[in-house]
Amino acid sequence: PIAGGMVYSFNRFLNTDHSLLLDIMAESDLILDEGFPVLSDFKPGSSEAERFPVPRAPFASYTNAITFAQRTSFLNDCALVFNARATEGDEYSSGSTFFLPSSMKPRCALEALAQTIFNKHTEGLEGKFDPKNSGAEWWTLVLDNKLTTSNDPPPKKAIDKDDDDSEEEEDDEVGMHFDADYALEEQASGVFLHPRVATITYLSDVGVPTLILDKRSPPPQDVEKSSLNGSITKGWLSHPSFGKHVSFDGRLLHGAPGEFFPSASTPESSKYDDDVPEPQTKKQKVEEKADEEDNALVGKRITFLVNIWLNHSTMDAVILDDDIVKKLTTMWEDPDINAKSDEAHVPAFQWNTKDIANEDKLTNKVSLTKSSDAAGIEDIVLCNRHVDIAFNSSMSDLHDASKLAAKEGSMPLILEEGVLTLTVGREASDDEDDESEED
Repeated sequence: PIAGGMVYSFNRFLNTDHSLLLDIMAESDLILDEGFPVLSDFKPGSSEAERFPVPRAPFASYTNAITFAQRTSFLNDCALVFNARATEGDEYSSGSTFFLPSSMKPRCALEALAQTIFNKHTEGLEGKFDPKNSGAEWWTLVLDNKLTTSNDPPPKKAIDKDDDDSEEEEDDEVGMHFDADYALEEQASGVFLHPRVATITYLSDVGVPTLILDKRSPPPQDVEKSSLNGSITKGWLSHPSFGKHVSFDGRLLHGAPGEFFPSASTPESSKYDDDVPEPQTKKQKVEEKADEEDNALVGKRITFLVNIWLNHSTMDAVILDDDIVKKLTTMWEDPDINAKSDEAHVPAFQWNTKDIANEDKLTNKVSLTKSSDAAGIEDIVLCNRHVDIAFNSSMSDLHDASKLAAKEGSMPLILEEGVLTLTVGREASDDEDDESEED
């Protein structure tokens, strides 16, 4: 095993009690190193950068990463897939995420975008991961914009919020959380396996910013989760902007505490003047005009989320069902087949970031200091524990920081010691833990 790592087997965790865990580890062909699965024959270097060529950076932002030729239909498809999770029974519950294996050909524009994002972030890594057990976990969120709107955690952590008929149904503020394979963690308590890279592609200009903090989940041997305790001194804020793409280390704590870092935007009817010009067929023109005239998505916070998994397929994500694929309206064809005869057909989207290393240069930053008039404390559940997250700057300073970040789009946060702290408390009950995963 690598120093600090742990040998284990994913597929044999199912229906296995903890007494067999050591036997499973001994027979594994994978290594868990710092929260990531790596191949058993992987030759690690001495530095983390050598061990993990991705993520390339803890946080990166790409303005205008994507433009659309079929914008309205693509956004409607995002809404259809989002609503399918809430209306089509258990198979398409609001807790589902979708998975596209790296070797699978996309069947629609949504899967094509998920594959594009996966390929861009893994470019040049051929031979350094197992493609048969890698792929893109993806999902969409289409949420009402309020003064507090949410970041985009996997919907498996927001199941009841979408199904509940209460007033909280549309309150899409989301607490801080880790992205992980929670189905695996249920079978092997304390083992938090993370995607290599978490990504958000914003498809609207409204909503609360994403807050990413330089804090990782506890290692498996930290039974008491004491490594969560303490001050966090670095983070990033990312405000929604149509076509913007952000990526960050999949192990990092993130969320959207909208009370502390609120939205600085108001709904706009359109911000798509610079989209790819589309030579349309007559049928497309009719459909697009109808959609524009009755567009229920104006003012919604729309995001396309992709988690990049290497050497592991998350247990509770499913391949998008063929019945849903058939309902999608965005015209799309496999560019390798080029089966359509309509010469006017153009790709549904254009990915503008050719080299993922060419990220936005974030030259400005905002610093926050402690205040005697602290903004407040939230009780959240992380890693099966009650955790107090304290925001010890003043509320006005936090709100001003959000406004400054909105002007730049994305901005690093420098946090004075004690400005943002975590304090681990008692173990959460099963019901409380379920609720935390729904957030």
